[in-house]
Amino acid sequence: MSLANEALKAYRGALRATSIAFQGDLATLQAARAQIRSKMVLNVDPDMPEKSVEDRIKHLDQVSLFLRRNIVQGKKEEEDDKYFLNIHNDTELGDNDDIKKKKRSTFGGQMAAGGGCCGGGEIKMSERRS
Repeated sequence: MSLANEALKAYRGALRATSIAFQGDLATLQAARAQIRSKMVLNVDPDMPEKSVEDRIKHLDQVSLFLRRNIVQGKKEEEDDKYFLNIHNDTELGDNDDIKKKKRSTFGGQMAAGGGCCGGGEIKMSERRS
């Protein structure tokens, strides 16, 4: 496949991804598409001048995949003070297994003793009386 065809395929994929991710939010949809369009017409992207055209096409494919899988928009329900999330078929739904695993402390690479970010997993509150 020629470079022009790959670029066109990536561009169309990005436009499809924005329509899925930003469905119902016209302002954000238009802004995202304008940003993609403005970057596509440049021979050299000022934000990534060291990247070749092939790398920029791969980057656009990765952005499209990220938009499809990870962007979920929410809308606040007025009467219930709750949010309605626009979860679609492509949304990546994790099971939080990575969050549940114990993480290594940033200090010395040792496991955090009782959990928590700094090894203080259990917090005890004491009441002060005067």
